[in-house]
Amino acid sequence: MHPSAIYAATVDSHTLATFRALVEAIIPDSPVSAIYPLELTAGAADLCIHEYMIWELDHSLSLVLGLGLTDIPLSCSTAGLLNAGALHLAALGQLQYPPNHLLWESGPFSAISPADRIRVLAMLEQGIIDPGVLPSPYRNDLGFTRYMIDFLNRQTMFGNYSEWSAYGTTRLRTPTERRLEYFPVSWKQAEYPGVVPGYRALIGYMLTIQRKGGESTIE
Repeated sequence: MHPSAIYAATVDSHTLATFRALVEAIIPDSPVSAIYPLELTAGAADLCIHEYMIWELDHSLSLVLGLGLTDIPLSCSTAGLLNAGALHLAALGQLQYPPNHLLWESGPFSAISPADRIRVLAMLEQGIIDPGVLPSPYRNDLGFTRYMIDFLNRQTMFGNYSEWSAYGTTRLRTPTERRLEYFPVSWKQAEYPGVVPGYRALIGYMLTIQRKGGESTIE
């Protein structure tokens, strides 16, 4: 595990840019409107959910190697997976929009449009790519590739609507060292009032059992 105090500094800049592009495509910001406060237009990249995704891939997933689980940081290789997908889509001539050529050499996935990034995710999930060109541990393993694309979609949503961004300056520390510094912006966006002691759990619905003869019905 990376020391929490220096974790942000250890992340490769290309990996950081790739994941920022990923979460920006999945949960974009909203157009600035005079109707809503600026914070309510924030997207996942504005809330630094790309940092959350990198942390999760480097700390919370394990691969089975040999006879046991082995912790292997996955953010760098997963960024490589997304970049390989972007290169493949471009090679097929299927990009809908011209890429930003200033970013192409350092990160093809970051260089293509948000719409094309979503198309890369769909292509990888459907296995429309030669698995031999993918980086390890995805090479020749379309099953693991599909799993990861599903994880990236779900985990981006989970991170965005969790309290993670509100940990502020402590968000990249270990979980026991994190502290909430403000009310989560995404909770305001979703109009979620937050955790309140005393919420009653749903324990079921009131039902009436009618018994007639040897039969019973529920109303």
